[in-house]
Amino acid sequence: MTKYDPLKNYLCSFKQPEIKLSFSEIEKMLGFKLPYSAYTYPAWWANGGHSQADSWTGAGYITKNLDIPHQTVVFCKQETQNRTVSYTFQQKRAKKNIPAVTEKFCASNHDFLSVCGYEFRFVQQLVPECKNGQIVEYYPQKEYINKDNLPLSAHGSGSFCRFSIHAPAASGVYLWVADNKIIYIGETVNLQQRFNAGYGNISPRNCYIGGQSTNCKMNKVAMEYFNRGKPVNLYFYQTENNKQVELDLLKQIHTKYNVKDNDTLSIR
Repeated sequence: MTKYDPLKNYLCSFKQPEIKLSFSEIEKMLGFKLPYSAYTYPAWWANGGHSQADSWTGAGYITKNLDIPHQTVVFCKQETQNRTVSYTFQQKRAKKNIPAVTEKFCASNHDFLSVCGYEFRFVQQLVPECKNGQIVEYYPQKEYINKDNLPLSAHGSGSFCRFSIHAPAASGVYLWVADNKIIYIGETVNLQQRFNAGYGNISPRNCYIGGQSTNCKMNKVAMEYFNRGKPVNLYFYQTENNKQVELDLLKQIHTKYNVKDNDTLSIR
């Protein structure tokens, strides 16, 4: 039982594919005022990672067409929503003087994404741990006993977040998708461990030179997108041939963060 159950119960009883509610209508339904973050941060209405999201996703709905200035939101049944999404990618230039090629890939629905002949399954959104609508920030570098006086890596300073995924310990290739673009491609022998003990929970050692700085970089990317109200969507293609599939995709698709020593974390 959560304090948002009245909203869940209402949506469960609602028979139409879509319903538009004002914030005040939701508050009347719940019996209390929504927090300040609901009126300020689009991420509060993200479809996952929070008790409020569990209320509408548990009823089979997701949010869309959020209008914070006018304080309204639309709840849409997942099975009836039109989920066709277009993705535009740019191939790496194989040779000099050959123009870059722009390709379009379309997912037939929210649960699957077809890319270069591979069918990826949606796992979940990467939603950081929050308190009162705000990301809980951590400073793991302070916990490291730095006997060798190692300098921080390019992405090791500042704050980090924590997040986790519900996924199998399977081998395959994963995609970070945000703002209708693939922003990162990676491979793993254990998807669950790669995120829950890697990207989503930064080891103090990885903040310093010689550590796995990619974890730090992508953790900050997840934070940045979430703060902008555009949580990263995680997709996964299960295969034992994970390294070859990753290489195949990277040869065809240019992403924002599959770049060595890329210190730019600004998201446009």
